[in-house]
Amino acid sequence: MSDSLILNVRDLHAGYGRVPVLHGIDLAVTEGQIIGVLGHNGMGKTTLLKTLMGIVPATSGRVEFDGVDISDEPAHERSRLGLGYVPQGRGIFPQLSVYDNLRMGVVEHGEEEHEAIETILQEFPQLQPLLDRSGGALSGGEQQILALARCFISKPDLVFLDEPTEGIQPSIVDGIIELLKRLNTTQGLTIVLVEQNLEFVTSLSDRVLLLQKGDITGEVSGEQSSNSALIEEFVGFGSGVSRPVHQNHTEIPDTSSPDTTDTTEILTTQTMQKKRFDYMTVKRPTHDQLKQITQDLGMNLSDERISEFLEVMEDTMKVYDMVDAMPDYLPTVDYPRTPGYRPAPEENPLNAWYIKCEVKGAPRGPLAGKSIVLKDNISLAGVPMMNGASTLEGYIPDIDATIVTRILDAGGTIVGKSHCEYFCLSGGSHTNATGPCHNPHKMGYSAGGSSSGSGALVSSGEVEMAMGGDQGGSIRMPASYSGCYGLKPTHGLVPYTGVMPIETTIDHTGPMTQNVADNALLLEVIAGEDGLDPRQYAPKVDRYTSALGRGVRGLKIGIVDEGFDRPESETDVDTKVRESAEKLRELGADVEQISIPMHNEGAAIWTPIGLEGLTNQMMSGNGFGTGWEGMYSTSLLDHHANWINRADELSDTLKFCMFVGEYFLRHYRGHFYAKAQNLSRKLTETYNESLAKFDLLLMPTTPMKATPLPPADASLALYCQRAFEMLANTSPFDVTGHPAMSIPCGMSDGLPIGLMLVSRHYGESTIYQAAHALEQLGDWKQM
Repeated sequence: MSDSLILNVRDLHAGYGRVPVLHGIDLAVTEGQIIGVLGHNGMGKTTLLKTLMGIVPATSGRVEFDGVDISDEPAHERSRLGLGYVPQGRGIFPQLSVYDNLRMGVVEHGEEEHEAIETILQEFPQLQPLLDRSGGALSGGEQQILALARCFISKPDLVFLDEPTEGIQPSIVDGIIELLKRLNTTQGLTIVLVEQNLEFVTSLSDRVLLLQKGDITGEVSGEQSSNSALIEEFVGFGSGVSRPVHQNHTEIPDTSSPDTTDTTEILTTQTMQKKRFDYMTVKRPTHDQLKQITQDLGMNLSDERISEFLEVMEDTMKVYDMVDAMPDYLPTVDYPRTPGYRPAPEENPLNAWYIKCEVKGAPRGPLAGKSIVLKDNISLAGVPMMNGASTLEGYIPDIDATIVTRILDAGGTIVGKSHCEYFCLSGGSHTNATGPCHNPHKMGYSAGGSSSGSGALVSSGEVEMAMGGDQGGSIRMPASYSGCYGLKPTHGLVPYTGVMPIETTIDHTGPMTQNVADNALLLEVIAGEDGLDPRQYAPKVDRYTSALGRGVRGLKIGIVDEGFDRPESETDVDTKVRESAEKLRELGADVEQISIPMHNEGAAIWTPIGLEGLTNQMMSGNGFGTGWEGMYSTSLLDHHANWINRADELSDTLKFCMFVGEYFLRHYRGHFYAKAQNLSRKLTETYNESLAKFDLLLMPTTPMKATPLPPADASLALYCQRAFEMLANTSPFDVTGHPAMSIPCGMSDGLPIGLMLVSRHYGESTIYQAAHALEQLGDWKQM
């Protein structure tokens, strides 16, 4: 082993927006070392590797690689210099073949393709018979081998490995150990790996570091084997859910006893004498874990009875082993792509981009030549996704959402992911973990949320089209604040498959564009049943572009009184929207004032559904919950589940919603959620009664224009007010599922004003008909 320093890290700090995660990491790695970093979920392991790789920007500190300061270098430059990275979850493309997955590694690093693949297959001969198989058909261990090969194909000098044994079968774990040791010995490969598996780390590593809450709190190496206090920390770490339980029930010695002071030596000796580890695919519950479960369920069982249950449960655990060994059954990923990059502030002045990339679709199709950005709650395989949340940062989807596949099949080019609010829980644009998104018309003002980046990028002209999401108005509110055309389709018209859910009954995804024609075109491409989304119930699709140019003569439009003159309304907003209604009258529409008193109760009905629903499904249910058939993104579920270990990082808007939701679920048994769902049927019927007489309902999208972003020291009251003050007109139609579109209809004080049109279920064409007629009157900014 060389004494030459290959990685030198000093006082490294990193985090997400105002949430710090790493707190002054110091780390020195010499050439040829294998460094293991142990830590529970939420301690900062992935963030450490991401920061060292340049994926997460450091807030301070210095990183030197082979004597060169790379602190300001982006990830792709660090890769070019000789750093490699295998993410948690492997990051392979499940529907590309093994060969094409390897090609992706070649493309990313610029090697000569055939020669590079032939060379790597000599190191990984087990991949040779698998070259034609899809990545998703491999076992977890085979996928890990493929991920390692794809990384090593670029011949890195230093490799970062994130949880390399997670979900791996025993024989392949042994193979990974042998492979890494061989590459370390024969090629001098330096490795830094993060793990929860104590035995794996100690068998492989020259040094083992303990990471707790973003700090390296201890180290074990040959010279420190007598440090019994530190070993006790490690044993304590390994004694919970993270330690494998062996079939022969061999236990790591208890360091609390005076005669186990040389625990490191004992542990190392036991480990090295084993021919192989007896890992199980699914970790077995410990006695203490099962005891805690019984207590949480209100039961009081003796220790002896708990032991009996553990024995009886073993056969069932083996069934779980079988399920875990089966390859997951996921949708295809059909188009190559690279991970993209986080744009620097000078390239991202509005803080509207999360990732810039380029994924080209089919050479021909209705979206050929169109650039589309995705809200960052939409899965794009191989490209990072954080949904605005520090707790999800580092997640890389393994699937394309259905709408992504449809966009690419139609010839569109996906150019990146747009920032959104923290788990989409804000109608303002100030809750993203990386900082606020600014209004494209006035810096320092809200862009609207939660599809904040999508609205800002479309309105600023950086992209032609975007996808947004809407549970309380999150397509229409940023369309109103930032000034673009945003449609929330009928519930279930567009498949939500592959989009991170909040609450199934109010989840919507839809288009945000610079003009009506593009909006209709994008909806044509993405609408229709996919067979994987329980929100879809025989959706009725249409040729939406055929509605353009029909005019509004003969359409009956009801101006809903309750949408105007609200306590939070601004006079200029009401005035502009009424003026636009008059323009529609002048174009031949039959426009009347109507009253729908129950509209004033719509936001109240939405509240228990939204708050209790998100608490139950998105948070307690780790995004997906149970009780429905369709496509579950298990990798997203697994990664998101870590929020419980980092709950302090959640945005205050999300905490507020969870506190209310959890209180009513615990103390009122979900009564109000159930009652609100019942009342939603009455609300739907009430709107339907008006829509039986009128083709469209009309009101302001948001009662006010964009508001100033709350300052960094804003009170909790102001922070939450700026997130929820604009929901009254939009949220009722998430509950009832009616299609609704925000249409820019003028400016005041340098900020856009949005008008909302609502139609019957599957009446999107009628909305486009009127929206296009209004658009043809001229530049909306001059209206």
